Amino acid sequence: MFMRESKNICRLCLEEKELTYEHYPPKSAFNKQTQFYSIDYSDYAKNFRDYHTDGVIKSKIYQGGLGDYVLCEDCNNFLGITYVRDYVKFAKICMSILNQYEDIKGMALTLKRNEVNLKYFLKQVASIFISCNQLYFAEDNPELINFIRDKDTPVLSDRYRFYLYLNNEGQIKNGLHMFTNLYGGICEFTFAPFGIVLNIDNPNRIDTIYEMTNFKNYDNLTSDKFELLLNKYPSYTPVPLDFRSKNEVDKIFL
Repeated sequence: MFMRESKNICRLCLEEKELTYEHYPPKSAFNKQTQFYSIDYSDYAKNFRDYHTDGVIKSKIYQGGLGDYVLCEDCNNFLGITYVRDYVKFAKICMSILNQYEDIKGMALTLKRNEVNLKYFLKQVASIFISCNQLYFAEDNPELINFIRDKDTPVLSDRYRFYLYLNNEGQIKNGLHMFTNLYGGICEFTFAPFGIVLNIDNPNRIDTIYEMTNFKNYDNLTSDKFELLLNKYPSYTPVPLDFRSKNEVDKIFL
């Protein structure tokens, strides 16, 4: 469920320009024909019981891939040329495994250095959170903006921690920034094959999902292979990091 905002300020360069449609995730990462609804998040959270049990969404259907008019042409092209290819390659690898092993609960994945540039994957992930949030989020996080705009820099403070899990079951989570009692600031975005999480100002690690923050140091890592332990979780509620199954959620409302 996505909130829309009409401002002609690019989320990435923060300049007032004509905005172009940014697909998040990238269109070639299974987001070409995605249909989605745009509703106010507070309404969705307040009436989640009705949405879950009735399955009726009172909102316009948008087509042509999930995204919005949030980036200028220059920034849109920069992401496409610099980072999108690695995000798409990684997404296709993981989707292929999920399609092959439908009941998989998690996997130990070995990536070779020449398969995916993990730093570029991380920067594309960061751009998703900048794109799907409202303008204030970009303005409040200039360090994150600089990390995305400079393709070479690994510099990003410990305020920002990124996590990854597999997801191909449940609802799309919109990545909006919210505050929680347990984890502080959380952005969670789900779109198969990934669930991606940005945790801000939380010194404690989230143990249930794979932390990929160190991908920013990819250029300085000497190994030619990288081991990733990725759990698979569903996403049936709007609550951050709520991995209950459909049956568990159904029991609450039925």
